[in-house]
Amino acid sequence: MNEMKTKSLLFSLFLLFTISSIQLAFAGGSGSEESDVLFINDNYYKVTLDTEPSVLEGNEDNVVFNISTINDDTQEIVSNVEYKVEVFDSKNNLIVDYTAFSPDDKLHTRIVPTSQINFSGDTIENGSWLGSSNSPLTVNAPLFQQGGLVDVYITILSIDSEPVSGTNTTFQIRFTMGEFIPFSIDIDETPTDLMFATYFENIEQFHFDENKKKLTAYMPFNWNEEFIKSIPFVHAEYYIPKTVDIFENYEIILTVNDISYFGTIDRSGDEEIVVHFLLSSSKLLKMIDDVPSDQIDVMTFGIESGKEREVQKSDASLEDGDKIILLSTEEDWKFHLSLSPAGKINPGEQITLNLEFHDPVTNSIIPQNTYDLDVFLNGKIIESITQKESPDGRDSIKVSFDDVGAVIVRISNVNNFDTSGQFSFKVTEPKIELTADHHVEIPIGTSLPGCEKDDSCYLPSSITIQPNEIVLWDNIDDVAHTVTSGSPDEGASGVFDSSIIAGGETFSFKFENDGTFDYFCALHPWMVGTLTVGNSEPNVPKWVKNNAKWWGEGQINDSDFATGLEFLIKENVISVPKNAEVESSESSIPDWLRNTAKWWADDLLSDSEFLKGIEWMIKNGIITV
Repeated sequence: MNEMKTKSLLFSLFLLFTISSIQLAFAGGSGSEESDVLFINDNYYKVTLDTEPSVLEGNEDNVVFNISTINDDTQEIVSNVEYKVEVFDSKNNLIVDYTAFSPDDKLHTRIVPTSQINFSGDTIENGSWLGSSNSPLTVNAPLFQQGGLVDVYITILSIDSEPVSGTNTTFQIRFTMGEFIPFSIDIDETPTDLMFATYFENIEQFHFDENKKKLTAYMPFNWNEEFIKSIPFVHAEYYIPKTVDIFENYEIILTVNDISYFGTIDRSGDEEIVVHFLLSSSKLLKMIDDVPSDQIDVMTFGIESGKEREVQKSDASLEDGDKIILLSTEEDWKFHLSLSPAGKINPGEQITLNLEFHDPVTNSIIPQNTYDLDVFLNGKIIESITQKESPDGRDSIKVSFDDVGAVIVRISNVNNFDTSGQFSFKVTEPKIELTADHHVEIPIGTSLPGCEKDDSCYLPSSITIQPNEIVLWDNIDDVAHTVTSGSPDEGASGVFDSSIIAGGETFSFKFENDGTFDYFCALHPWMVGTLTVGNSEPNVPKWVKNNAKWWGEGQINDSDFATGLEFLIKENVISVPKNAEVESSESSIPDWLRNTAKWWADDLLSDSEFLKGIEWMIKNGIITV
């Protein structure tokens, strides 16, 4: 590793440094959680916790609970480590604690969800449990019987039989064990089976209000401001069969603690509607004052049946492959027509008219029909069929058009009665499609947590393009996703939003302006990506870098150094929260940053590396300028 990479790595470690007594990391049910970094035995270490499964389905015999220690300088996994492990529930009750040793790259443990605590396995000479691949430790404990928040404190006691040294050797990982919860509710006096997924805390009860047509799930939640600031988001989902009329054929209104909430409703599946609640920490903080006083210890996810949905969308068009429904002149038939293949109709291409005959009241298909069909292009008849038979109430007629223009399809004389209906669409020249300059895939399986562990939720997860280039996102998954500018924590930024991209569909966007754009999936918040347009290196005046060098050498004071940072903030080179105060007279800059400032001034760190670090420290309160 060369000097520049070493300095860059040390700077990354500075960003992970805080002055709290225990390093806390939060994970949202991904199955793989990672702590922050601690300085132990003259090295930087972090621990990882792997759980499998990451979402409970209620039939688990045991849950994998493996701990690893990683040297963050070399990225090597450390073996021969002895740990003390303490596991707390969401109410900060200690559930189980133990000391264990692993000679391998992991402390192999299996948690068996039971009401009583019991340990089984081998021990080492000092009495600690052994957790190796050949002899994993089994812990029976009242854990993972349901989903919810879990706090794990992991203390390193020794490495290679040598006691560790450092001001703090305890890591904390707070994570949520997701859970699929099947439940049954009587809707319109009919027992109905539904599913709820929680990625935060267990659900205490479900309730259906027959009068309001409102379904509610109740989850314990602490509406304390400090607690909300410690979590990135709350995520939950309803899975509703499309056979439930009050939600399938009516709009769905979402509420959180009776407060209106704009969530995401995915109707793209064949069998289920998925209603997503994704509440960022910043969104929850804005809701605190509106939460009713009797609901400050609970979060209620409400979905209510609204106004009736149009069966056919208002902007449906035959050219786009939609089905058009038309009531006949005598109101004795409903004619359904769609065209295939879907897409704009061009001259010389053969298309198929897909026709159906429906009862206007029951909407059921009526068989054994005869009818006349006429097709016109620009007022001239190009196809005419009389007494066409439709034994099963459906028919398909192939036609082609020699020229562009307006088309009318007229159905008449159905079963020899004077009733008719006509449809219209256009034949147009083929549209020249813009060729995408860059492609990003949304891989299979990204609808479940895990892809964030190796940045594979979008492939590639980070790209750099030039202004006026087009990026196309291809959803090769069989589940709907979105490409939404912003972040799960801060929400959508409004620069671009694909809305729902069904499986097999694509979304493209032309980027005209320079900048760096974070984006995420509004349905699956662990999915994040970054896109940089134009020159990724910021424009930093030479005098600012000179200030950094002089400050690093002790030639100028903190206030003078802060002057350069203030300039970069005002010029939007550094992005900070809108409510951040910029006053050099009250500057607070950690002294340990001096060496890093000198490395930057000497071009051993790039402008982007240094400024992104400064930006992070300002946002997180480590630096105030």
